[in-house]
Amino acid sequence: MWTNIIILFAAVVIPGLVVMRLSSFNEKNLKYFLVFAGSFLFAMTVIHLIPDLFLSDLDPFNLGLYILIGFFIQKILENFTHGVEHGHIHHHEGHSYSVWYILIALGIHSFLEGSIMTDSFHSHHAPDSVHGHGGSPKILLGIVMHKIPAAVALMALLIFQLKNKAKALLLLLIFALSSPLGLFFSEYFSQHDTLPENYLIVFFAIVTGSFLQISTTIFIETDPHHKLDWQKLAISILGAGSAVVAQLFF
Repeated sequence: MWTNIIILFAAVVIPGLVVMRLSSFNEKNLKYFLVFAGSFLFAMTVIHLIPDLFLSDLDPFNLGLYILIGFFIQKILENFTHGVEHGHIHHHEGHSYSVWYILIALGIHSFLEGSIMTDSFHSHHAPDSVHGHGGSPKILLGIVMHKIPAAVALMALLIFQLKNKAKALLLLLIFALSSPLGLFFSEYFSQHDTLPENYLIVFFAIVTGSFLQISTTIFIETDPHHKLDWQKLAISILGAGSAVVAQLFF
């Protein structure tokens, strides 16, 4: 658990520090990485998270309902984050964004995604074919790749809005703690059996829905005119293929 906590924290802090030290960076390259990360996250959701959920004992209709709820919860949160979790960099003059609304909405999203990193879901509720640590490294990789562009976009926004790198870094550190806190609380409550038996599965389904919303939105936003970009398509296939390889061999 502690290794995952450190990785989740570093996945936000390190990109943020890089942005803080750079005078400028190539947004085009960030968008290509975002396409890869979105494809990886989408594929991992489809081939790993959803199958794991439907191997549990919870009613399939209820699982589908929780996935839908997670999808629309993320859609509502996006209204406050302005797409920062999708890697959107907002630094245009004349636009004012509430830093606190963004941090709170991003914090809720990150807390939820950190909560599914607990091994307790796999070890307590999934069938014997799902091993206790089978999903965590792959899910962790998907979350980390999703966090990197989000951290870059958030730090760029904070620096632009606050005009103070020290304050921007402090707020980034607060955001960086949200996923580790989600993992810590999820692990704690599951180990002490203080919550209903199906609590983790419900959480898992809600986060799965949020991952579907984020990853599909990335596809739409990187190709808003619905014109086939062969370079982005190749990167998307590479990202999805990497998820398939990770599922098969790790």
